[in-house]
Amino acid sequence: MNYSKLARKIRNGYDELKQDTINKLFYVTWNRRLETSEITIRNDAGFKAIIIGDTRNHPDAKGYMYLFYTGNPHKPFPSIREIERRLEIVAQKGVLTKKDTRYFDWPEYGSLELQKQYFAEIINNATA
Repeated sequence: MNYSKLARKIRNGYDELKQDTINKLFYVTWNRRLETSEITIRNDAGFKAIIIGDTRNHPDAKGYMYLFYTGNPHKPFPSIREIERRLEIVAQKGVLTKKDTRYFDWPEYGSLELQKQYFAEIINNATA
């Protein structure tokens, strides 16, 4: 799978969630060892997000980031092309600077450098 296919899978997952009145999460990738999703889409009461990493604070994980998030129900979910662009930046250990992106650089997760490496590994594993 490449960035484009992963971006399409993310976008299709969001489209599926929009139609589902019960489920609020869509697991794009799953880490069997950590028993958690590492790329997750959330669509709940106007809050939309693409989450990279582990939100359950597993000791072997290095935190999580929002590749995209908004609480504005009128703000559209990103296009496949925009998701792909963001995935590529994160996979190359770059930092996204848009207002709708957020890193959680808390002390228990280590440095942002360690987190960037963790997020890059998640994306690179998903596209391998």
